[in-house]
Amino acid sequence: MDLFLPLRWLTASMLSMVVVVTLLQIALRYLFNAPLIWSEEFVRFVTVWMTFIGAVVVCYDGRHLNVDVFLQKAPGPIKRALHWFNAILSLAFLTILGWTSITLVKIDMMNDLSALPLTLGHLRLAVTVGSFLMIAALLLRIFYKRAPEYFPTPSAPSRPSSQDISEDME
Repeated sequence: MDLFLPLRWLTASMLSMVVVVTLLQIALRYLFNAPLIWSEEFVRFVTVWMTFIGAVVVCYDGRHLNVDVFLQKAPGPIKRALHWFNAILSLAFLTILGWTSITLVKIDMMNDLSALPLTLGHLRLAVTVGSFLMIAALLLRIFYKRAPEYFPTPSAPSRPSSQDISEDME
């Protein structure tokens, strides 16, 4: 069961909104000489939120950027230690980012956006919400999914690397 399926659909629908509003703005500006006043701010707002919501899904899937060169060459216990180090470092960074962004959100709630009936704080709230959801996603990945990189099972064979596959083919 995919716990983050609603966030996947939300991210996809936000991307669709960005594409539709951008194409609508282009058509209205160049075909009818009547541009939308709010489209640039709306697209920026939705893109920021889409980025942080998408990052939550990627955290849950364990597909964030990694330096795989070290992991491919490392033996099993070192791989696990590096995965745990990465998780702890990510959790610490996201905690600091989320906690400090609360202050910025409070300050920017007083600054209105020019074309939308929202404040700059609503835009910065994506960082706060995204950070805490990424923390939840990382913890769920580690303890709910019991991801194999954190908890290897002796009965399950490890995934072969591309080098192992090429050696088998020879």
